[in-house]
Amino acid sequence: MPTTDMTPFEGALTRLKKMVYKQRLRLYEFLADFDKLRSGFVYPNHFLSALSIAGVDKVLSYAEMQIICDTYTVPRSPSLIMTDYKTFLQDVNVVFTLPNLEKTPLADVAPEPWELLDRDRYYKSSRVLPDEDEAMLRTVIQRMEDIVNKRGTPVKPFFDDAAADDHSVKLYGHVTISQFRQCISTKLDLHLTDHEAAVVVDKFRHEDKPELVNYIAFSNTIDNPEKYWGDVDDDA
Repeated sequence: MPTTDMTPFEGALTRLKKMVYKQRLRLYEFLADFDKLRSGFVYPNHFLSALSIAGVDKVLSYAEMQIICDTYTVPRSPSLIMTDYKTFLQDVNVVFTLPNLEKTPLADVAPEPWELLDRDRYYKSSRVLPDEDEAMLRTVIQRMEDIVNKRGTPVKPFFDDAAADDHSVKLYGHVTISQFRQCISTKLDLHLTDHEAAVVVDKFRHEDKPELVNYIAFSNTIDNPEKYWGDVDDDA
């Protein structure tokens, strides 16, 4: 079992904190634009718009942003539903161990706080895709798993070879999208549609370097499916 079992909300918020920490992102400025009265609340659609304008959609999927939005959305009256962005910012900005770090872009930044590290990043992807893409992903993964199981050869060594290439990016556990797709189609002879391949890449892409794919996490879904999915046969 993984060392950390984060809920979709916890996983999304952790990755958002990492983005905020690394980029010194001042989310308040984007949210306050929609809060003229400075009440600390905005409409849910304005909350999502502010996150997108801030570039959060480059790190989180829309489904993940929606999960965060829903978590902080509360009724202010029987007929008024709004998002409590003040509490949201308090939860996110705890990553700044130095006061006003987000206001001092030239200050030295300490290494990423340990609690923000995804300790299971080489075990599984914590990225949450829209429901229809997650459903497609599971179907595609299980299809590939069936083929690989019949062959009796794990997929990870094929990606290891690609990662060891002289022209590889040399980031542990990662290959470029083109290398990843070439391994899938040519070396492993697994046939995916363009849309299926795009969904798989989106699930396992590196959060800070979206041109790279975490092939170790991907390989775990194929080579160790019982650990990734749980007891899938129990629901059959």
